[in-house]
Amino acid sequence: RVIDSLQLTTRLKVVATPANWTPGTKVMILPHVKDEDLSKLFPKGVEKISMPSGITYVRTTTDY
Repeated sequence: RVIDSLQLTTRLKVVATPANWTPGTKVMILPHVKDEDLSKLFPKGVEKISMPSGITYVRTTTDY
């Protein structure tokens, strides 16, 4: 699982995996990725999670 995570984050460079990540589950998209680029990078979609502040800076996907 750790090796899979390292290979994925090295290959894509725009995602991070949570501590309990397993292949096939959601990964987090790094904050420096612009919203305009999301559809090109992840054509199957991105989930934007709204925070209590109203800002949607947490973004996840299973398209990797």
